[in-house]
Amino acid sequence: MKVAIFGGSFNPIHKGHLGIANELIKTKLVDEVWIIPCGNHAFGKELASGEDRMKMINLALENNSSIKAIGMELNSNKTSYTSETIKLLKKEFTYDFYFVLGSDNLKDLKKWHDFEYLKNNVNFILIKREGFEFSNKLGINISNILEFNNTLSSSKIRENLRNGLSIKNLVPEKVERYLGDGRLYHE
Repeated sequence: MKVAIFGGSFNPIHKGHLGIANELIKTKLVDEVWIIPCGNHAFGKELASGEDRMKMINLALENNSSIKAIGMELNSNKTSYTSETIKLLKKEFTYDFYFVLGSDNLKDLKKWHDFEYLKNNVNFILIKREGFEFSNKLGINISNILEFNNTLSSSKIRENLRNGLSIKNLVPEKVERYLGDGRLYHE
């Protein structure tokens, strides 16, 4: 089985994330997508609680058996590192794993923990993002390149919420309600 590991903050998850995951399934690049929200962000980003982010992901994924939420990084007190997560998954499962990487992250990939492991042991599915040039100067293993026009960002959604602006059509309806009810990101 081919599994795409889609890691990130998901602070909050939005329709762009879901569009990418659905496109990976629709194009048959993988059989499943595992969304893995980071626990303690390696670059120290301030995040909503893991519990809140996981609830929003699960709300967004209701009735979708090909896309799953995996909370393994949230259950650890350690800093979340992609290389460590992939090592653990490869120990536990015999699946073919692919890591989903936005072209906006290429410029900093060499700074990621244990970059050499990632370079030598991970197959990447690159998501081309508008405004971020693609070149493989780092020599990573790119198995596929997916062109997906996504201009949504979690930071824009948080900004809208702080400013009292609508997030309708940016996140699934149930996530929108959760954000409104819980007052996350409002202050």
